[in-house]
Amino acid sequence: MLKQILIFCFLFGMTHFAQAQHLQLVENRGEIGLFGGQSSYRGDIAPDLLKFKNNFGAYYKKQFNDYGGFRLNYEQIQIGTNDTLSENIYAKNRGFFFSRNFHDISLMSEFYFTRFLPGNKTYRFTPYLGIGVGYLLEAKTSNIGIDSLSTLLRPLKIDSVVFPSLGARKGIIHFPIQIGFKFNLSRRWNVFGEAMYRFTLSDELDFFPDGQMLEQRQKNEAASQFMIGGSFDEERIGAGSFINRYQGSRSGKDQFFSVKAGVSYNLIKIYGPAKGKPGSKRSKLSSLKDKQSNQNKPGFFSRLKFKRK
Repeated sequence: MLKQILIFCFLFGMTHFAQAQHLQLVENRGEIGLFGGQSSYRGDIAPDLLKFKNNFGAYYKKQFNDYGGFRLNYEQIQIGTNDTLSENIYAKNRGFFFSRNFHDISLMSEFYFTRFLPGNKTYRFTPYLGIGVGYLLEAKTSNIGIDSLSTLLRPLKIDSVVFPSLGARKGIIHFPIQIGFKFNLSRRWNVFGEAMYRFTLSDELDFFPDGQMLEQRQKNEAASQFMIGGSFDEERIGAGSFINRYQGSRSGKDQFFSVKAGVSYNLIKIYGPAKGKPGSKRSKLSSLKDKQSNQNKPGFFSRLKFKRK
C-alpha cells in the first residue's frame, strides 16, 4: 500500500510540472520598433560646439535567445553646425557653416546584459550593447538647400572663396557603437532609450578635409584692370590678394553621435493552451472540453486492483 501511494505522488508531481512548463512556453522571435531623437556632428567646423538636429527611424530585430540577436536599422539623419556660434576665435573669424541630410542603413549585433523575457515581471528590464557596420547615403537638403560648405562673412568682408577640392560624393561607411536600456510594459510592448556613436571612414562630412587649404580672396579695386604689354595678372599686382587662409585640422576622420527614444513591438509565439486570450470563446470551449475529458477518464485509484483474501 505504501508503495502505491509513493507512485501516485510521483506521477501527480510530474504531471503538474509538465503542465506548468507547457503553459509558460513563450518564444521571443524578435521585435520591430520606431524611434526619434537628435544627432550632433564632431569635426573641423565649430569643433567645440555640439549642434543638435532631429533624426528618426525604424528597425527590425531577429532574436536568437534571451540575450542576443541581430538588428537592421534605418535612420534619417541631419547634421550641421556654424562657426559663428563657436567660442573658438579662429573658428569664429572663419565664419563657415554647413548642413547635410543622410539616409543611414546599419546592421548590428545586440546583446542584453541581463535576461529579458517579455511578459515576465522579474525579467522586464535590461541594459544592452550594440556594435556593427553601417552605410551613409547622402540625401538632398530640403528647405534652404544647403548641401555644401558656405560662409556667412562673404557679403561683408570678402569677395570670393576658394573651397577645397573634394572627391566624388559617394556613400560613407561607418562603424556604430550603441548602448541603451529597455523596459517591457506588457507582453507585446516595450519602451527604450539609446545613444549611438558612429566612427566614419571619411573626413568630408563637413566638406573640409584635413590638410587642404581654404582661401578667402579680396580684390583691390584701386588696381588697374588692364596692363600694357601683357595679360592681367591679379596675383602679381595684388588685385586678388588672399586675406585669410584656413587649413583643415589634423584631428582625423569626422564622427557624429545620436540619442533617441522609442517604442517596440515584440514578435512572440505562444505554444499550448496559453495562446488563447483569457475570457475568449476559444479558451472557454477548450477548458470545457478538457474538463469533460478529465471527468470521463477513470481515476488513478480505480485502476488499482486490490485482491481480497
